[in-house]
Amino acid sequence: MPKLILLKQPKDGVSRAKLIEYLKTVHGPRNSRLPGLKSYTLMVQVDPEEHDDVPEDIEYYDSSETLPVDLDATPYDAVEIHDFETMEDLLEGHSSKQGEKAESELGEVIDFNKEITIVVEDEEIADEPAR
Repeated sequence: MPKLILLKQPKDGVSRAKLIEYLKTVHGPRNSRLPGLKSYTLMVQVDPEEHDDVPEDIEYYDSSETLPVDLDATPYDAVEIHDFETMEDLLEGHSSKQGEKAESELGEVIDFNKEITIVVEDEEIADEPAR
């Protein structure tokens, strides 16, 4: 099953908060009505100030120091996943009138040239997750 994955950041002059609000209230609901869409997921970057369980003195989430906690140190603020049953469904959904509507005002909050997009398929690696 193909999935379209998009990494989004606000365009210059647009705040992270405005981008996320737009994705949650306008773009996300429009995307969730794409023809042939099996599921739509919006994920936003964790803001450590909103989580009591992220220690204040921590700079990275990982020991290799590649996942900074500071929101300003990472280029992307949101990830979208559009899950379809077939590639034909993905293509039809994104070229539909609803697809056009979903994209119609998105350029007001993101720079399409900085957006990262990739079409992927799931590949099962392990039967059970490690514990």
